[in-house]
Amino acid sequence: MVNIETSDNNFFCRLENSGESTIEDDLSTLASLRPHADVQLLNYYKEVPVSAPAKLFTHAEDSLVCRTSEVQARVIEFSEYTIIKGSPFQHHVYAHALYDKETGEIALSDLHYVDVHSNRRRSVRVRMQVPPVIELEAGATKFNGRMLDLSLDGCAVNIPDRNLLENFSFFHLTIAMPLKPHQTPGTTRLLAKLARVYQQNRLFRCIFLFEHDKSSEDQIGMLIARRQTEIIRELTP
Repeated sequence: MVNIETSDNNFFCRLENSGESTIEDDLSTLASLRPHADVQLLNYYKEVPVSAPAKLFTHAEDSLVCRTSEVQARVIEFSEYTIIKGSPFQHHVYAHALYDKETGEIALSDLHYVDVHSNRRRSVRVRMQVPPVIELEAGATKFNGRMLDLSLDGCAVNIPDRNLLENFSFFHLTIAMPLKPHQTPGTTRLLAKLARVYQQNRLFRCIFLFEHDKSSEDQIGMLIARRQTEIIRELTP
């Protein structure tokens, strides 16, 4: 299998053995369908899945031309790729995508069957627009970090020095963020397990897994919902 990295850090694993059918076979089948079948396009924008149906118009030997929703087209314009799913394709298909603003058409090329790893996520993840400062506490140790992304399962936090972690495995995280726009920030304090640490340029990225109680789960869920709404609003013309 070959890893394909996209600009938004989602990974798709290319399928070298995809069974009896090939993309060329599927494209040939597609050409014989009248009218052309609709397909579904999938992208991730700041970790939020965005999906919409697309209408296929023409196809050449190894490429397709389609139209989709305005929101999906904007995501594709940013990312320059998409994932195709639908008849007659037997698997998800990774495609380089070029959006033409004047015609509203999207040219899809360099098609490969892929296994979409992002489908295995247990919960939606959102990327922060401006990473907020959060407090980390273990024993008598307190220090600050910046939260890069957030899901119901956990979060990623950048810290300046790995030694701040000492030998602790569990930390209390204090997240102060408003649940609604123009609202006084609410404070969520919850226990989290340090899953892994790796260096990212001059900083250290910590991956934490939350140990929820009912209150913290509800509060984190509301923060994620608000950030999702902000992200989708960015895509609205």
